[in-house]
Amino acid sequence: MILPHLLKQSAIRASAMIFVKFIGLIGRVILTRFVGAEGIGLYQIAYSLYGFLIMLSGGLPTVLAIITAKKPTVGWRFLKILSLFIILSGCIISLIIFLNSTVIAELLGNTGLEYTLRSLAPAILAAPLLALLRGYLQGLEQFSIIAASEVVEQVFRVFCMLLIVYHWLPLGVDRAVGKGAYATFIGVFVSFIMLAIYVSIDKKQQLRFPFDSPILPFVWLFKTSFIITLTRLLIPTSDFIDAILIPNRLVSAGYSASEATSMFGIITGMATIIAYAPTLITGALSHTMTMRIATYWQQGSHDKFQRLSRNSLKFGWLWGLLSATFLFVYSKELSVFIFITEDAYLSIKYMAAIPLIVGFREISTSILWSQDIKKVPFLGLSAGICSSVLIQYFLIGIPGLGYIGAAAGIMSMEIISSAWNIRALDIKKDEFIKIIPLVLMDIVAIFSTMGLVHHFTHSFQGTLPDITKFLTGACLFFLISGFYIFFRCTSFPTDLETR
Repeated sequence: MILPHLLKQSAIRASAMIFVKFIGLIGRVILTRFVGAEGIGLYQIAYSLYGFLIMLSGGLPTVLAIITAKKPTVGWRFLKILSLFIILSGCIISLIIFLNSTVIAELLGNTGLEYTLRSLAPAILAAPLLALLRGYLQGLEQFSIIAASEVVEQVFRVFCMLLIVYHWLPLGVDRAVGKGAYATFIGVFVSFIMLAIYVSIDKKQQLRFPFDSPILPFVWLFKTSFIITLTRLLIPTSDFIDAILIPNRLVSAGYSASEATSMFGIITGMATIIAYAPTLITGALSHTMTMRIATYWQQGSHDKFQRLSRNSLKFGWLWGLLSATFLFVYSKELSVFIFITEDAYLSIKYMAAIPLIVGFREISTSILWSQDIKKVPFLGLSAGICSSVLIQYFLIGIPGLGYIGAAAGIMSMEIISSAWNIRALDIKKDEFIKIIPLVLMDIVAIFSTMGLVHHFTHSFQGTLPDITKFLTGACLFFLISGFYIFFRCTSFPTDLETR
């Protein structure tokens, strides 16, 4: 009964992740309405630095979870030792950021970042401690309390951020965003206190397992942690590079620092939020399927492994196609009705294929990881990031190509990393040829549905408000396409097989 228990725990964690990301999405949209493009640009730049710094210790929680799962008492000792290490190093980094916020803001290209950087300094210390405590609880398989703490953290962070920003907005956007950043520490602090109380009450965890190893494997811990950290630093590093590269290249193209920050906010704080929103579904699918397909692979149940893998890829394709079509056609409506501006609609249109490409990348990564092939996704993502940096550096610096260059860089990163994974799945040419008729049928069905829905809603031009037409069209499209996806997944099996 171990597998059903683990699957249940995984489902709880996945549900919490979806809820947390959804709350974050809503909070980001409301924040954008409050502070506008320049404000969200400041927010994105500051948080890219924050994400990079806290991920420098990103491997420690995972290693602590591994040790705790094997020997809980050793894990408890490591938790206390590593906490001291995190406190010392975190205090140093936090003080450096706090005392040199003005200099760092100038280096990042916008003096308005000073307030936000100063407000994020306490969270730079607290967040790694929270991650460490969650790693310990993960080793004890306490997934429910971890999921609850993630929800609590996000709810407090978003609520306090919006409340503080709204209160300070009359004093200026940069000050409002800066003061709102204190909400990150508030969310982390409340979540940490919640877990600390849980651990202190649940003293059985410390009494149940006798200490049986006087030697602590420090060398293995730091070596493994370093490798894991390198892997997890890829995305935060990419975001941080974007936060430096894009505004600076826009300034080189002739824009002012304020205009460059606003454009960066439109690209990363508006357009990418919308483009990546549908990937919440494929991300949840990827997270929940990983443990099951890994179990099938380890047990030698290759038929079940193949079936679940190809069904996941099929759903990723259909959901991605549906989402990409919707984003491309309704990009202007999404920009206007969500952010009250048309500025983001072209970037949304340029990146409309993101749900399809990212869906393939996430699902294929899960399939490869379940086979213990972890080097390929790492190399693919690294190659994608390098490609993105080069494309953005050259294109964004050309006057008039700012939005196109940024979108091209993001798309290139996702396309290369996804193609790298798909190639590693070792799908035979004959199998690709077999599914071409089904792929064409899907494209025709989804595109035809969108055409009919779009024509139907526009037949009420002048009689219904624009928002009513948009909502009607969206509901009809997703309803009809949803029925098609269900029909397609249950009536037309796919012959595509991975290795």
